Amino acid sequence: MESRFNRHSDRLVERHGERVWRIGLDAGFTCPHREGGRGAGGCAFCASDAGLAAYQHDGRRLVEDLDEQISRGLGFLRSRYKARLFFLYFQAYSCTNLPVAELSRIYDSAIALFDAKAPGSLKGIVVSTRPDCLDRAKAELLSSYAARGLEVWLELGLQSSSDASLARINRGHDVQAFVDAAGASRGLGIKRACHLILGLPGETKNDMLRSAGFAADQGMEGIKFHDLRLVKGSSLARCLAAGEYSSLHPSRLPGLLAEILETLPWDMEILRLSADFPRGQCLDLFPPYEKNRLYTAVEGILAARDSRQGGRSARGAA
Repeated sequence: MESRFNRHSDRLVERHGERVWRIGLDAGFTCPHREGGRGAGGCAFCASDAGLAAYQHDGRRLVEDLDEQISRGLGFLRSRYKARLFFLYFQAYSCTNLPVAELSRIYDSAIALFDAKAPGSLKGIVVSTRPDCLDRAKAELLSSYAARGLEVWLELGLQSSSDASLARINRGHDVQAFVDAAGASRGLGIKRACHLILGLPGETKNDMLRSAGFAADQGMEGIKFHDLRLVKGSSLARCLAAGEYSSLHPSRLPGLLAEILETLPWDMEILRLSADFPRGQCLDLFPPYEKNRLYTAVEGILAARDSRQGGRSARGAA
């Protein structure tokens, strides 16, 4: 049955003939907001390991060797899901936070390591970063991989289109930084996705709708939603314990997502509807929505309304 919203996974099957799986990597990048002269303790919501996939942990130790990470990712995804096609996902921290020459060396090394293990099965790369760590030269480097025939996704963390909200979560950049990054990466043959957090302290439903609309207005090809999860030890987790704000109840998430999707153009791919953390890593006051149940609930709400993604967008539905 055709989905009522534009699922990224469905579009990948159309483009590559079957499902494509991401291998999440920590390639040794850092975050400028955590350390050095700019360091201010990092974002209030951030996990200490930047949310890297569980298969990259050996007991309590995060695997550091890139070659071993690729092997572990391939082994896990092939065994668990019978995966055959892959993206290399530069996931941990700010994955453009180096000069262009060093970025090229890291990306090329990872691609070469992968190709030696699984020739012909790499379909693209995904690079996740902060908007204040991107300029035109770095975007053009990413474009060079698209010119080689790889599908390239640049994931930019915005989280909110409100400067006040960004200040509350100690984000370390303003909305204009995202506008600049969107402009620097436009028209280069790469696909760009925006990360948004739903349920930030002080935000209303209208604030969240405005943030999603802002991402669409910036020409993003995709969007990734995260419901705010309180990672143990994070600044936001401590603020909640002190009674400084209340969290978004999971029961509100399906209806909120359905309403947001109706405002987004159909051609904007939906990469994710909710956050995904290992069990026990977050302070979950209420059980979070299981991912498949959430997708089914959102589809059900849209069906009940006889609606779909783009139903209330100026660019319309498919």
